[in-house]
Amino acid sequence: MVGNVSEQGRLFVIAGIPGAGKTTVGRALARALPKAVFVDGDLIGDTVVSGKEVISEPPSIEAIEQLLLRYAGALTLADVYRSAGFDAVIADDIIGDRLDDFLELAEPEPVHLVVLHPCADVVGERSPVRDQSIPDDGLTTLDHWNVLEHQTGRLGLWLDTSTMSNAMAVTTILRNLDQALIVADTD
Repeated sequence: MVGNVSEQGRLFVIAGIPGAGKTTVGRALARALPKAVFVDGDLIGDTVVSGKEVISEPPSIEAIEQLLLRYAGALTLADVYRSAGFDAVIADDIIGDRLDDFLELAEPEPVHLVVLHPCADVVGERSPVRDQSIPDDGLTTLDHWNVLEHQTGRLGLWLDTSTMSNAMAVTTILRNLDQALIVADTD
């Protein structure tokens, strides 16, 4: 088993809409850290091979429960590595009311939250077929963008990555760790 680890790794969460660049930026961030793992929320969600319920509008109770299991699974995997001294970077579609749900699951751990928020046109250009092959929920890129823009709490570090390279996004994250940090209220 893992030897005596003196310091637990940090938890980074890269959130945003489908096509925002979460996986690409999350992997690049993990590579830039001295000892880190990358946890892809989509891969955690894909472990459900039968009986899968996807989030739609309005979402079913079962779909919300499965999404929360996905988040809990990602956090659990991250915690295994964090307890061994690795920083963990989770990338997932965490927008709207689901952001509060995710942060509640993460408590009492401090989270470095980074929300990627490129303009909707850029997301559409990055994934030209995304509106035709929606990620299971029936929402368009613009629908997702509007949820992020108008229904997601302004917590952590928000980055308009419309014109940023991945390297610039990672540099901006690392230079603004204090702004990204969310610490649970212990009251």
